[in-house]
Amino acid sequence: MTMLNDRDIIVFSDDWGRHPSSCQHLIGQLLPTNRVVWVNTIGMRSPQISIYDIKRCFEVAAGWCSKAPETERCQLHPNLTVTSPVMIPYNQFTLIRRFNRSSVKRSVGSLIEKRGMKKPLVITTFPCTCDYVGTLGESLHVYYCVDDFVNWPDVDLELIRSMEDLLIDRSGLVLASAEALCDAKQRGGKRPLLLPHGVDFEHFNAACGKTERPVELKGIPQPIIGFFGAISAWVDLDLLVELATLRPQWSFVLIGPVDTDASVLQGVPNIHLPGKVPYARLPEYAACFDVGIIPFQVNDLTKSVNPLKLFEYLALGLPVVSSFMPEVAKYRDLIAIAGNRSEFLACLDEALAGNTAQLRQKRIDAARSNSWRAVAERFSAMVNVAEGEGAVSHDHGTRS
Repeated sequence: MTMLNDRDIIVFSDDWGRHPSSCQHLIGQLLPTNRVVWVNTIGMRSPQISIYDIKRCFEVAAGWCSKAPETERCQLHPNLTVTSPVMIPYNQFTLIRRFNRSSVKRSVGSLIEKRGMKKPLVITTFPCTCDYVGTLGESLHVYYCVDDFVNWPDVDLELIRSMEDLLIDRSGLVLASAEALCDAKQRGGKRPLLLPHGVDFEHFNAACGKTERPVELKGIPQPIIGFFGAISAWVDLDLLVELATLRPQWSFVLIGPVDTDASVLQGVPNIHLPGKVPYARLPEYAACFDVGIIPFQVNDLTKSVNPLKLFEYLALGLPVVSSFMPEVAKYRDLIAIAGNRSEFLACLDEALAGNTAQLRQKRIDAARSNSWRAVAERFSAMVNVAEGEGAVSHDHGTRS
């Protein structure tokens, strides 16, 4: 397949470089041959009085107040411009929503003019960007849906639902990362196209077989049952406590930022929380795992999750045990799916006892065939078809 080439692209998504989201991986594949303006966008939650939210607010405010704007400081790639317009995360208020719309149009419009962009391709991952569709002279507006925001904790569900309805109606192409999302985001009999996640295969596979442990993991006894990613409300913390209690000889290592109440984990001697590590070093930490786990709660939110970590674990050759999720269950021939807590424990016992070189290679081969480059090629083909059909609104077809 041929990827997009010599295009102007504007992306509204999470903060560039803050964590390796699916959209960042996708755009990373397009950067070498296209010009990209990345707009750091406010999230879906209104900040609460919590350490995490207060810290995050200071980070965002620091970006606004920096003497050197991000558009000038970004040296990550010559084709990439990163900007952080002033946006206030309280869209439920009409005046604030109007202010955000004006601020974004003015800031991004100025960049479009400065860089001589003509009919840019606009990609968005957040429903709150619905107000910008059609305001930037775009050739096509793509909604890349990677989460079921209407089931997120601590958000104004009615507001998010109304914004997402508007975004889907206005977008020329709607993509979703999971079959359940394709089902949930159908409107007027028209179904989003399925675009599953990929993996940065070379990045993770390069750590296969490394025996030198990072300093934070030295002294932790094996076997290591490992997890990396945000320790958020959808992680089943009670499951982790139960597993660690029943297998005190195992070590449970949970790598990533904690953005929910995780006090239940405190005092469990074989649960270790080394915190967030840079993405560049994540594979060397994960290479120390004996099993990679995806211990998510099973609910309306997680049924539409397509976890990035699945193929990242597999690229390392790790056995994987996961809670049931439809997207993960597609790979039953490679991983173990647990329907309840006792099954999760039994699957871990089996994974530790039955890991072979042949199984490791099978996992690695599966990850290799699901690279982000392959995803970017599929994305490019979908965009070319949509633009060829003259899509300017919701007419993105019923293909999946």
